[in-house]
Amino acid sequence: MSEPEDIRQGGFEARHAAIIGRTLGWADDAAARRDYVRAVHWVETVRSLGQDLPDEYKAKRAAWLSAIDGERPASSG
Repeated sequence: MSEPEDIRQGGFEARHAAIIGRTLGWADDAAARRDYVRAVHWVETVRSLGQDLPDEYKAKRAAWLSAIDGERPASSG
């Protein structure tokens, strides 16, 4: 079985890049709403696809994780 024409001519790569970009956009949208848990979720979705994160999103992920950690109540030990 042969691949569809658009996949053979780079269509798959273009769609993959668009999906990654859209997913990172959703991460930014969630962060803008201060929903850092959801923002990290979207970034982790990209990572689960085996995609290396751009440096910008590595930094954002770290900041979002710090924000989440700062929102958690301190344990009473």
